[in-house]
Amino acid sequence: MIEWEDLAYQTAERFGGTMPHPETAAAIANVYAKAPTAVAKAIDRTAADYETGSIRSPWGVLKSRVQQITITKTSNARANDNEKAVQRAEQWIRNAGLHYDRWDEIHDELYGDRGKLRDHPATEPRMRELWHDLRPLGEQVEHEAIQRGLRYQAQKAAK
Repeated sequence: MIEWEDLAYQTAERFGGTMPHPETAAAIANVYAKAPTAVAKAIDRTAADYETGSIRSPWGVLKSRVQQITITKTSNARANDNEKAVQRAEQWIRNAGLHYDRWDEIHDELYGDRGKLRDHPATEPRMRELWHDLRPLGEQVEHEAIQRGLRYQAQKAAK
């Protein structure tokens, strides 16, 4: 990976010999440290736009484009975190939540003060539907456990 200072000089040559304002350079360098390939692509796009005359302030345009890179990465990371939280909650419902006999208990577990989805209230209809779909399995497991217990008691009484 090329150092930012060297890349800045190479980019300045492509941008008509102008160097960026120090604040602009710092903002671009900050993003370059995190996503060098994306910044290099943004430089190529900006240089092409500058050469065709469609932009007049290439450093400002480049700064704007690389800031979009961090916004996109941040929003993608946030979306991934949200989806992971939902997936964990769905797995919890499949493993344990189906044994809860009231939605209020599930709601408290998922959306209460320490709930896995307390920051994602829009997921409630999805989780409620999943619980309603899986609850019969939990009831079946409970019924089978009661039947086993009764058989065991009957066997024990018969001895």
